[in-house]
Amino acid sequence: MIRLLDRPDTPSTNGHVDVPVASVSRPTQRRPTWVLFGALLVGLSAVIGAWVFTATSERMSVVTAARDIEPGEVLSSTDLRVIEIGRSGELRAVLSDQQDLVIGQAARGPIPAGTVLNSDLFASADEVIPSGSSVVGASLEPGAAPIADLRPGDRVNLLAVERSQGVPTADVQAAAPTASVITPGTVWSVEPPVSASASAKVWVAVAVPTESQGDVAQAAADGLLRLSLVGADE
Repeated sequence: MIRLLDRPDTPSTNGHVDVPVASVSRPTQRRPTWVLFGALLVGLSAVIGAWVFTATSERMSVVTAARDIEPGEVLSSTDLRVIEIGRSGELRAVLSDQQDLVIGQAARGPIPAGTVLNSDLFASADEVIPSGSSVVGASLEPGAAPIADLRPGDRVNLLAVERSQGVPTADVQAAAPTASVITPGTVWSVEPPVSASASAKVWVAVAVPTESQGDVAQAAADGLLRLSLVGADE
């Protein structure tokens, strides 16, 4: 026969029996590896976020046209303006410390004010306007240009029209204008009409031999200048 001896509970000073309390829940097992991984992940996210913010907020100074620049115009420092824009690896631009790349160069074509400049828009002055040629501008009446979508580089003949004098108005055929070719030329630039009106004029600049520029300018001033397209083989 086996006898078990139980230790009697010791009464407390206030008459109650103190019963020892034991936890029945399983002890929590710490995982230091996961804690460390989480801390590293948070730190890495912070670094990436800081890099993205810096990359997107980085600025650079570029050169733009301070005014409208016509084809053949030689640039000076007063024609340029420096602005700051967000940095982009795909943007081709002249930086603020590279202005010497375009100062003294001539515009290949029309450049509107505010255009971000790059060196391909310019060439040396003697390359833009051929030696012995001059660019003459004219405001043409509707019908004075052969086609509505005349473009830079089109080869044209410049004509001066004259209307016969002293011919009765009723004789339409006799009163038709006659024209004589002043000189061949090449369209330099074309500006569309400022309004959609059928009577709106078109501004056209044409490169012509220098010796003919006076006759072309006079015909344009008198409103007698006309253009005709020339074939490639002519």
